[in-house]
Amino acid sequence: MGQSALPGTGVCCIQKRLDFSVDDWVADNKELSLRISPSGAPILSGAPRLARSLPSCTQSGAPAEGDADVSEEVAWQIASARSQQTSEVASLLSAFYDVRPPDLDQAPHTATAVHRKTQVVRKLASFQKPQGAAARERLSSYIESLQKLSSLSDSVVKIFEVFEDYMHAHLLMENCTGGTVYERILERQYFTEQESAMLVKHMLLALVPLHDNHLYHGCLTPDSFRFLSATPHAPLKLVDFGIELKVHRWDAVEHVSGGPDLQNPHCPQFFEICRLAFCAPELAPPHQPKRKTGPRGAVQVPLAADASDWQTNSAWRVNEAETQETDEFLDELLGDVIDEHAEWFDEQQQESTCDYNQKYAAADIWSLGAIAFLLLCGYPPFFAPSRNTILGRIHRGDVSFDPPFWSKISEEAKNFVSSCLKPSCWDRMSVHEALEHPWIQRLADSSPSGSMFTSFMLNLRRFYRTSLIELYVANMLATKFRREDMHDFLRRCREIDICSTGFFTASDLKHVLSALGHGCVSEAISAKFLRTFRHPGESYIDYVALLDSIYLRQQRIFEEELWRHFQRVCHNSSRGDAEIEGKLAVGELPILFRDPVIIGLLMHEIPETAGVEEATVGQRFQNGIRQHCAERGVQEIEFRSLAALLLKLVCAYTVPKDLVGFMSPAELGSLDTVSTVL
Repeated sequence: MGQSALPGTGVCCIQKRLDFSVDDWVADNKELSLRISPSGAPILSGAPRLARSLPSCTQSGAPAEGDADVSEEVAWQIASARSQQTSEVASLLSAFYDVRPPDLDQAPHTATAVHRKTQVVRKLASFQKPQGAAARERLSSYIESLQKLSSLSDSVVKIFEVFEDYMHAHLLMENCTGGTVYERILERQYFTEQESAMLVKHMLLALVPLHDNHLYHGCLTPDSFRFLSATPHAPLKLVDFGIELKVHRWDAVEHVSGGPDLQNPHCPQFFEICRLAFCAPELAPPHQPKRKTGPRGAVQVPLAADASDWQTNSAWRVNEAETQETDEFLDELLGDVIDEHAEWFDEQQQESTCDYNQKYAAADIWSLGAIAFLLLCGYPPFFAPSRNTILGRIHRGDVSFDPPFWSKISEEAKNFVSSCLKPSCWDRMSVHEALEHPWIQRLADSSPSGSMFTSFMLNLRRFYRTSLIELYVANMLATKFRREDMHDFLRRCREIDICSTGFFTASDLKHVLSALGHGCVSEAISAKFLRTFRHPGESYIDYVALLDSIYLRQQRIFEEELWRHFQRVCHNSSRGDAEIEGKLAVGELPILFRDPVIIGLLMHEIPETAGVEEATVGQRFQNGIRQHCAERGVQEIEFRSLAALLLKLVCAYTVPKDLVGFMSPAELGSLDTVSTVL
């Protein structure tokens, strides 16, 4: 996506945009005509979405209650008029909108944006761009297609504006305030199979415009949908487009070697087991027959201790005894990457995307089948307390309709679910075939009358509570844990997990957090979830997957903060081209490492026990980066490579001495090399 304005040309329009009022917009659109309704209120004709009247005022001059709705409509018209432009520079986003960060129980890539002039509320979704040039083009094309599609479909959330810079694409979208599917159902006293069929039908209808335009999501979950408003008959909309997973896969395909692992995407959603449970086998990470743990009591080393420019492998590394098994595993993954790359290459060269798109559209049907399963019994089809067990069940594809939970569910519903969850993507229904299925067509009219079993609400409440705890704890601890805290956390977890299952209860999690001095987090878990969602059963937490999720969030937070200050330093030093291109010459490294905020950010990542002085850390890291560039014969470093290299250098300080005995020779060699540089 090209940028419509350079920083120098876009800033001059800020004041005009901020002063642009509703009255100004109406006055400037001369093709619109004003007429009077029977009630005497003025009505704007010629605006396709402005069905409601213009703002009316009371005798005192105060705006009427409908003003907020009209501002929303006018803001939509303004955004529509501007949607013909390409995306705007991300630096203007904060000038036009007050961006408010998400709550801790919400996805970290989302935020709320309030227009500074009209006070219209939007939902802001921000994504890191891929690194490869071809992958960036694919992302650009995908977002442009979504913008056009969303303007024509009422079942897909509308994308009003796009802001971007070198690192990010920010999508300003319609704000759906009606809550999630979970919340709507749990507000009810009872729920019927007919209502489940209706919800699934609306989800299928939301997918139709995507699949008809050769687009797909990839890993739908119940949280991918929101109700537009809190009214009883508000439409259900698709609000998530699977962009983060696509970015990873596109980059992996473009970089067959030296890039991210195609089959082991480092997206937080694949380490949240309540989201992973809805992923199709062709897109899910591979099942590992044996959990990769070290000797009893051993703590394994974070990935960045042996990372290259790309942050690859899993967050908790393999010990030496499993080297041979790992080599075979990596050989299999390399074959998967090569096959995927060949498939993508054929798509580009032959301009025949039918089979390719069918494969990934079928992944959406699988996910909807898993969601339908959840909406009929209260838990997803392949759920388990352990991430690895879930992956094993997904790849086996064994679906069972366990009594008594399914004894009151119709055979048509079971047939629909089974047709969606076929192991082979080529055997599944298309979205149009799913809409023609008898269970959807007749809205479960053959099902037993009355509410489903009481166990449905209990199961759903328990599953939803577990998903909220996972998300909340990962977001909270990502900001509170230092890297050495993660080692202490893992030790404590393994002390409690006597049977080495890799998971424990939410109550156990509270005890671990309290013992580590995070009693406020422990109490928040009780106050927000355990007391609010009262349930006789326990929520189980895979603490290894939780650590992976925390680590990935910490890495993302580090990159975001570093990028923010990278932009600031380049701008203040009149190096705006570096800010736009995302590159910095090796000779200009002192510009960064003289900045106290950047040094403080790096010092925060280094344990206090390392004994590193702030005065010397900048020069040490510069030496490491210069050596890295000299070995590759380059004179400038790209920001993504810079961030990854800094994480690698930082993590050379984070491995406790008592863990060296559990590290492989390759890991020790990597740390020796880094230590020499430092």
